[in-house]
This record gives sequence, structure tokens and C-alpha cells, in this order.
Amino acid sequence: MKLISIEIGEKFRSLHAGLYVDFHSLSEDSLNDMPKFQPFCFAGLNGSGKSNVLEAIAAIFYHLEMCVAKFQPKSFEKYFRREKCSLDAFVLKYLTCSHNKKYYVPALADLVTISKKKGEAPVMTIQAYPFTSEQPIRDMSLIPPENQELPAPGKEYLPDIVVGYSSGENEILSLPFIKNKLVHFDEYKEAVIKDYAYYEPETSLVYIDSEMSQAVLLSILLFENEETLKPIEKELHIKGLRSFRMNLNLHRLYHEKEKRKEFPILQQLEPQLSKLKKCASSWFSNSDIMWLDFFVDDNTKKAFRDNFHSSLDLFRLFQVLYELNLRIVKDSIKEEVYSSKGYYTDGKLPTGSPEQNVFYFLDYLLIKEDKETQKSIELLLRNFSDGEHQFLHTIGICLMLKERSCLLLLDEPETHFNPGWRAKFIKVLNDSLKAGGGNNMMKEVLITSHSPFIISDCMPNNVIYFEKDEETGRVSALSADKLGFKTYGRSVDDISQRFFKYDLSIGEYSNKELENIDFENIDTLDDVMNTKRAIRHLGDSIEKDLVLARLNQLLSKFKN
Repeated sequence: MKLISIEIGEKFRSLHAGLYVDFHSLSEDSLNDMPKFQPFCFAGLNGSGKSNVLEAIAAIFYHLEMCVAKFQPKSFEKYFRREKCSLDAFVLKYLTCSHNKKYYVPALADLVTISKKKGEAPVMTIQAYPFTSEQPIRDMSLIPPENQELPAPGKEYLPDIVVGYSSGENEILSLPFIKNKLVHFDEYKEAVIKDYAYYEPETSLVYIDSEMSQAVLLSILLFENEETLKPIEKELHIKGLRSFRMNLNLHRLYHEKEKRKEFPILQQLEPQLSKLKKCASSWFSNSDIMWLDFFVDDNTKKAFRDNFHSSLDLFRLFQVLYELNLRIVKDSIKEEVYSSKGYYTDGKLPTGSPEQNVFYFLDYLLIKEDKETQKSIELLLRNFSDGEHQFLHTIGICLMLKERSCLLLLDEPETHFNPGWRAKFIKVLNDSLKAGGGNNMMKEVLITSHSPFIISDCMPNNVIYFEKDEETGRVSALSADKLGFKTYGRSVDDISQRFFKYDLSIGEYSNKELENIDFENIDTLDDVMNTKRAIRHLGDSIEKDLVLARLNQLLSKFKN
């Protein structure tokens, strides 16, 4: 999918009513560029509204998924009304190809417009290429048909997957995804109790937390080829996956009205568990627990590829298993989360102990090359640094979703990166996706960032600068292209000064030493030499060079 625009119709967080954000245009040049990998980067100072736009988009797609879904839990019905969204007025436009299209190219795309007025249900319309007045605009229902186990027709025009990720644990961004997980669990529970088939969650939202990131990494290491994984080996020196254990506690689910009636919690996943057993090196189970051990070699990878369609297919199974850990969440807590506006949800969901959880990984060992000895060593995943984890999350997500229509909302994904990784982040993403052979027309990537390195690798029409007016508090969001600022290949100093109001190349604490030099009281040759000696401990910088140039001018003056 490719976003075209979003218009905010009412005040939302720091965003004012009427804010309009342009993404792609429908010009021929823009359509031709869509198959290229060109992520959007939101830049601007803290509090300028960058993350609020991600939150708005997440809230919209959560609301739409709930509108089209054929399943809604009973407790959820109290708090969900299709006429009421957390962003209650908006117009969102994007391009997508419905699932019945053989190829994912602009000429086969539909322009989807989702509009919602305050207090009214959202409306979806679609228009075929080339999106001119000659093509009719058709309404697409967002209401599931009655007495049929089918989602609404509009489901065909929503992205397959909407992924949220925040390095800073952005609670408001994660809220729609948390609600979505609770809906998934209740959907699965009903399938168990009513004994109907269950394959994967009905709705599309996935939030990548620490647990889900393990599932992402495992899925791509088992499915992707060496060429696709080269960037991970080059940057992190990870040579592969050695082994892992899946721990499954065989808990029971209970009928709401008949508490004595119990159901094995994994009974709807028996076909998938049978596939996992075929891939395992060994497995053990009794009435309470199941262990599946995997020593990973080429045969193990082949077994997974024979039993699962893709890395995403395997990931979705892990997702379901992880979401079963929500069995300990009481209905009262679910209702509190469903009604939450997002300010105090952190910590409301209880965290289960290893005994309470249904599923978790153990002994997750990776093979890594030691840079000093150049020998392969085995390391637990938990031994990797925050930056390494973050790198794996973002690269892994993009690789796993390369063949699906998806929207990635990445809130400051580079926070724990060193400067070198920040400088090459966009290039590594691009190299990985090229090697994987994915269709970039299918995915849209939105990144908020304070890194001038990342901005320097993005084209100016894909960098959106957010700025809040100090007097009115209104937010503006314009592309660097419209601002006449060429970001691609621009120096990080220029970008820091333009977008982050920072015109120093060094930190303010060290710069203060240079600012405190009292040039008016430098009256002699000795004063000049003493001042030079006093700043020797400072490293090289433009600021220091300017001070030295001024001192050298005085030096020449006193010598003459």
C-alpha cells in the first residue's frame, strides 16, 4: 500500500483540526517511483506532533479493523461503536491492490478513501487507476454481512498487516495494538469453546515488543536465504541460529457459564503443533507441559519451509501462541483497557510467570563471530545489546513482510544505534529488501527520527518536517521538498541546524568553554599562548577552529 494523504478533522493530541499531511502524489512520476524503497521520515523537535500522526494512523486502522471484523468479544461491545473513534473525524487516502489482483503495481491499484465525520460511522470509497473523473467512485461496505461468517467487503482494501514499534515504549501508539491483542485472545477462546477452526487472527494489527521481536528474528533466520541475511551478518556478525526450545504449558480454558466445563487451550492449534513436531529435533509432553527442541541445521530449515508457507506464516503462529498468555487477564481489566484513552494503560495488563504463561522460548542460541578471535561462538539472544536488538527488530520486520501489503509505523527505531549504524540504517534496509526480492509497492514505512544521518539518506519529498508555532500551538507538516531543502546527501550539520535548531558541531557543555574565552582581555603574546594551551584538551571541531583562527589573528597583531 502507499499512503496519499491524511487530514485531521478534530483536535487529536497536539494536532489541530485541519492539519493536512501529504505523502505520495498521484502524478505519473510519483506512481512510477512507488516500486522503489523510499520510507517517509518525520523530522522535527520534541513535541512537534511527529509521533501523534503515527498514533492517529494506528487508531484509524484499529477502528476500521473492528468495523469490518466478523468477531467482536461481548465485553468489547460495551466500549466499541463504529460511530466513535479516538480520532473521530478524518480523511485518509491510500493506494492498494485488492487480494484478487495478480500483480501489485500502480496500474492495478485502487485509490481508497476513508472518511469519517464526528459522531458518524466511517465510509470507504474506491476508485480505479488512473483515478480521474472518468473512473467511477464506488462505495465499499464496512459492515459484515448478517448471518455469514465473513468480514465486511471493505476488509479486502485494508492492509494485510499494520505493524507498530516504538523504541521509547510510546504508550499511546501501542494502545490500539494492546486492545487488538485482547480481541485476538477472546476470538481464539470462542473458537476453542465452540470448536470451530482457527488459523490466524482476523485483524491485522501487530505490535513488536520484546517477545514478538524474538518471533520475528526466529522466523527470518529459518526462512530467509544467506544473500538476504547478509546485512545482518555484516553488521552484527550473526552467522545463524544454533538452537531454541519452545515451552508450552498445557493450561485449560473454562466455559463462562459452566465453570466445570474445561477445554485444552491448545486444541484449536493441533494441526500447527503437529507441523512443529515434524520440524523438531525432539519433543516431550505430558498432561501439563510440552517441550519442543530444535537443533538448527539445513534439514531443520527445510522442514520448516516444507510445513509452513513463509516466515510470516510461522510468525503468525508464534503470535497466536504469545497472545494465549493473556489468559490471566480478567474481564474487568479488559474492559478498563478497552475504555482507555491511552494515558494510563502501561502496567494494567498483568505479566504472567513462566508457570502461568502458555508459551515462551528457552535456550535461544545464536551463532556469532567473535571479532577478536574470528571464531564462531554461541550466545543467548538476551546477551545482545539494546542497539543490536533494535537493529534486528527493524530489519527483521521489513524482511518478513516483503510480500504482503503492509504499513509499518516505526517510532524512533534508531534510538539505541551508534552513529555508524544510524548513518547506514536506510542503506541496510534497502540492501536487505533488494536481496529478498520484495515488492516495495506493497509496503509503506513511516519513521519518526531525530537522526540527521537517517534524514540525509531520504529524498526531500519523503522527509516531512513538523513544526509547532510557539504562539498559536498549531502544527505544520511540510515536505523538505516544499521547503526547498534538499535532504538527500545533505551534511548532518545542515540538517541539525534546519530541522532541530542546533547549529553546533559539539556539545553545549564543551562549547561553553570556548564561549567563555574573554578576548577583550587578551592583551599580550603570553595571553594568546596561555589561551591556546588552555583549550588543548578539547578535540578538533569547527567551533575550536574558529577560536584558534581568532587567536592567530591576535598572535600576528602582537608579533607585529
